[in-house]
Amino acid sequence: MKKRLRMVLAGIMAASILGGCSGGGKEDPLTASSSAQAEPQASAAGSAETQAGGGNKEIGVIPKSTLYDYWKMVRLGCEDAAEKEGYTIRYQGTATDTDIEGQIKIVEDFVTAGVDAIVISPVNPDSLAPILEEAAKSIPVIIMDGSLQSDCQKTTVSTDNVAAAAMGAQAMVKQIGEAGGLVAVVSEVPGSVQGEQRERGFTEEIKKQDNFELLEIFYSEGDRTKAANITQDILIEHPDIKGIFATNEGASVGVSLTIRDEQRSDICVIGYDSSIDLVQAIYDDVLTGTVAQDPHNVGYLSVEAALRVLKGEEVDANTAVPAVYVDAENVHDEDVIKVLDPLGTLGLE
Repeated sequence: MKKRLRMVLAGIMAASILGGCSGGGKEDPLTASSSAQAEPQASAAGSAETQAGGGNKEIGVIPKSTLYDYWKMVRLGCEDAAEKEGYTIRYQGTATDTDIEGQIKIVEDFVTAGVDAIVISPVNPDSLAPILEEAAKSIPVIIMDGSLQSDCQKTTVSTDNVAAAAMGAQAMVKQIGEAGGLVAVVSEVPGSVQGEQRERGFTEEIKKQDNFELLEIFYSEGDRTKAANITQDILIEHPDIKGIFATNEGASVGVSLTIRDEQRSDICVIGYDSSIDLVQAIYDDVLTGTVAQDPHNVGYLSVEAALRVLKGEEVDANTAVPAVYVDAENVHDEDVIKVLDPLGTLGLE
């Protein structure tokens, strides 16, 4: 089965490379990246009519960045929810998940463009508050997979990151066993709301265990190369390390790369998020498991909330979207596949 999946994933990656090199091809709207400087883009379902002045109803969606597969899946959920009510999605994100000014500019552009609502994952809960409070005076604001230091938002739709990371810690404790040992956390950006929640969920659960010891938290900015280098340093300084928890896709991939290169099958690695690389790492026995959010559902429920508000309906202040722990035992379960692969690109069956 591992060999079959490697062949499927290799074919996908090869096709992606060939597609990126061919000239004159039409760009896939689900894989295209947007920068803060680019003009706002409508979703594929309604872009031509919107740009032609067709008067389509639009929801503006701003991901935390366009860096990760996670946001492609969120986008699909947003588009699916919008389509059911005859709306289209105007989707635009920044190139990094630390670009405060870029997000502010996109919010301003969306308000000027006259979108009916804004769904956003703020890169910073404090810095985005003033512009979103201003926007909320005329249109509904929905916080998606994040938080905002304000009460201007109609609702917040997000993974319960504390509970999800605690689930990862429980899986690590079970894998390592009663002997325990030294474990580390490779996180993303210092001050990130989601990152801090995941750090807290994991560390609080680990601290309940008498035989486990925590190193400091290491920050990789969610960059796989930096995470790989941090992991290399951890292995050099603490060769007896028993477990590493990574808090997002980039960090998880980076940790896995070093563990694979060093052939350290004795270390329990628990990731967070899902992607082709992380699924392959599970099959290669490099990644023990990953805490997979349900990005399609995050996007779907966020836009659905915006549409309900536009209809004058009441919405809850918070909606928690459950996460799933994925390992080699359940990666092919039907319910898990729906979470891992809403884009239908992994070939999981």
